[in-house]
Amino acid sequence: MSNLAPNFGKLLDMAPSEIERPKPLPEGQYLCVIAGLPRFDKSSKKQTEFVEFTLKVVAAGEDVDAEELAEIGGIADKTIRATYYLTENSLWRLKEFLEHCGIAEVGTLGTMIDETQNCQVIAYIKHEPSNDGTSVFGKVGKTASAEDWES
Repeated sequence: MSNLAPNFGKLLDMAPSEIERPKPLPEGQYLCVIAGLPRFDKSSKKQTEFVEFTLKVVAAGEDVDAEELAEIGGIADKTIRATYYLTENSLWRLKEFLEHCGIAEVGTLGTMIDETQNCQVIAYIKHEPSNDGTSVFGKVGKTASAEDWES
């Protein structure tokens, strides 16, 4: 049995005053690796099908505010969700993302998606306010090829 199993009881023993909403990654570019296979689902509001990739952050770009990044504990264990809706008008975004991952245009989008695990890509994070205006979320504004990364 692994000692790395989460201890949910310990989490539930926390006082509410000790719990804060996590802050988003600062705006800027991040070099990421696609972790695992994507998730396919439907949006809760319009039931639009989408594919969602989990991007593990491995480096922050020079345009990322170092102080803000330090305040949230750096990039260790940070992930980004990159969501692409599967509609005729938005498939170009998914195609572009797959190209940025270095996936050759061979076969179908489905076969290309199957090749994404462990691919590197640059994700540009931008901040967007929540619908009620009470918080800010970090979202992928665009992506680029990892070949464009300047360390």
